[in-house]
Amino acid sequence: MKYFFRFSLLLLFPALTLWASPAKVPVLRIGDGSCGSALSPLRQALVKAGSGKNSSLDGEFSIVRMTPQEAIARLKEGKLELIVLEKRDIPETLKDFFRQDFAAEAMVCYTGEANPVQSLSIRQLKEIWATERPTWRKYNGEYNDIHLLGLEFHHGGFPEARFLGGSLRNNGVFRTRDIRRAWLFCSSLALLCAYWSENIPEGIKTVAAEGVKPSRKSIVSGDYPFNLRYELIGSKKLSPEAEKFIKLLGTPEYTAIIQRCGLIPMMPETGGEK
Repeated sequence: MKYFFRFSLLLLFPALTLWASPAKVPVLRIGDGSCGSALSPLRQALVKAGSGKNSSLDGEFSIVRMTPQEAIARLKEGKLELIVLEKRDIPETLKDFFRQDFAAEAMVCYTGEANPVQSLSIRQLKEIWATERPTWRKYNGEYNDIHLLGLEFHHGGFPEARFLGGSLRNNGVFRTRDIRRAWLFCSSLALLCAYWSENIPEGIKTVAAEGVKPSRKSIVSGDYPFNLRYELIGSKKLSPEAEKFIKLLGTPEYTAIIQRCGLIPMMPETGGEK
């Protein structure tokens, strides 16, 4: 009887230990190597998917901004399951990993429909945005000042600085965070630098760059010069949580989040949320 009691205790202790140990929590870690462009829409999607009674994600999740090189290294080490990179930053060594087009963004110049200018070269645009008081004479034949308008991107910085040169500065630019407010000042004398939008108010037109008009097709294909296209890159074997999150990004609700952040969604449509 004494030996039976001791043997029972030996079996009981491991059972109690297993019962007391917390269950393994699924973790989804994402690295943003897009210089901040993908940070806001992915963070909003994660928070929305993981909160409330009807949360779509179980477990823990996080997204951290880092350099493309650091994101690639951590993905290969297994410390991250998903990363976001601009296409030109993706090395050949990642060709066998999971890859999915995520979103694109573009800098576009807008002006009034009455403005005769149709296209500007990259050299001309750099010249205009680097000049303190540029005039239209060299670009459309009219001797008027160019009223420069610009946005501050949702993730910081100015569109013209990001696309025309990181050191580009011009203190004579009217700045706003609200693109709708900028439209009010976009007369034929104005040149507005902002992200691309399908919904252009009446009286406004886009200016071609190097002869290519900005459109969803020309931006996504890379034909329009001022474009950045981002990919989701993941482990060779994705976890159920990562697969679920990727599927969520293709639903109408999350596509709207991506669009509100000034990006063009490129995820395949997956229908409504489950």
